[in-house]
Amino acid sequence: MINSLNLTSNSFTKLMKQVTLNIPENKLSFFMTLIESLNFVELAESPNVEANLSSDQKETWKNVKTGFEELKMVEEGKSKARPIESLFEELGI
Repeated sequence: MINSLNLTSNSFTKLMKQVTLNIPENKLSFFMTLIESLNFVELAESPNVEANLSSDQKETWKNVKTGFEELKMVEEGKSKARPIESLFEELGI
């Protein structure tokens, strides 16, 4: 027979499941506020993918990010896109 039982949070192993969600960008702030208000949810840190890239991969990733930043500026009207024909001429196609 047990006279007393002292249980602390360290006495249990947390069984957790991980979920990946795709949330529309315009709803992300609301969703994060909601999720952070739940006391049973732990947010995992995003892995630093760039730290594990080779120098060539880092250069490629930098170019991809730059391309998306330029696309965003065009979509926001902060920059103008050039015709595809201009690119073809530059590439000699």
